[in-house]
Amino acid sequence: MTHTEVTSLMAENMRIMGRLANRLQPLFEGSKQSRQQMTVLVRLYLSGKIKLKDFSAREVISTANLCSVFRKLEQDKLVVRSTDPDDHRDTWYEVTKSGKVLAEKIIDKFMTALESLCKCLPESEQDRLAETSRTINEILKKMEQANA
Repeated sequence: MTHTEVTSLMAENMRIMGRLANRLQPLFEGSKQSRQQMTVLVRLYLSGKIKLKDFSAREVISTANLCSVFRKLEQDKLVVRSTDPDDHRDTWYEVTKSGKVLAEKIIDKFMTALESLCKCLPESEQDRLAETSRTINEILKKMEQANA
């Protein structure tokens, strides 16, 4: 298989995953926070305390946009900001206790929604998908390390 074929398959998988992700939109309805705010909250929760510029680079979100999202999360007492005592130009963010509770609820809802999406598949296809996903995850981790 050529690099072009691999690239095309990866792109198609990403498009399909994007369409499936759009079906999870109801998870965010009725919430005080926007989808972007909840996504950032969960990613911050999973990463732990982190510098703004590092989070921005990792998530490929501009620092200006991220500051706006963090400001709203901070107002809602879901995130706390601190400055680095060694370098006052660096700003650190981490989730609060209430932010942790909300992030865990979002993750639980997300996992439940994913399970419901998979229920349409027969058990044999679920097994194939699980095994293939493990393989893809291993390969993607290698790609990520090689391109870090």
